[in-house]
Amino acid sequence: MHHANIILSDKDCRDSIYDILIKELNFNVSANPDFLLMEGEPFGIGEARDLERWAIGKPLTGESKVCLIITKTLTSEAQNALLKVLEEPTAGTYFFINLENLGGLLPTIISRVMILDNISETKAHGEKSKSDVSKFLNSKIGDRLAVVRSLAKKENKNDMKEFIKNLEEIAYKEKASANQMKNILTAKIFARARGSSPKVLLEWLSGVL
Repeated sequence: MHHANIILSDKDCRDSIYDILIKELNFNVSANPDFLLMEGEPFGIGEARDLERWAIGKPLTGESKVCLIITKTLTSEAQNALLKVLEEPTAGTYFFINLENLGGLLPTIISRVMILDNISETKAHGEKSKSDVSKFLNSKIGDRLAVVRSLAKKENKNDMKEFIKNLEEIAYKEKASANQMKNILTAKIFARARGSSPKVLLEWLSGVL
């Protein structure tokens, strides 16, 4: 699991996040001193400073500590204050930020997090998607372009954005090179921009990975 995650949803996803924590980290939030819930509007510099102080310490009762932030707005001041915390957290520390969208987020914040969409989707679908991504990473350019053409034929173009997001996760787990991770990050950021073409970005990644 990535140490810093943004969950995009217009709904409160805490229950789905709690399920992920139990399955992936064996971490139960109930009466757990290593769990911090922060919610409110906006998430500002004061809250960011409080989180910084919390993040310094080691877990009290186990190997992990988790912070869940539920908000609609992260102020620019708060984002700048959180840069180092998100990039170099104490070992075993995980962050989840539940936001409606990426509007207003600094590119430097986006570069430090894993972005999760539709976390309530079925496990079977998620596992198949990640299997396809792993094959993409380990294939030659011709096979990669065939995958891109197949995705481009689907009516739901969000599948290509999801594919780019999963590329980052799988590449991270498979210990991809720094240059590969940089290229995937570039594609992920541009995929979120209005008017961008996920197909063009995937074709570019097919050649540079």
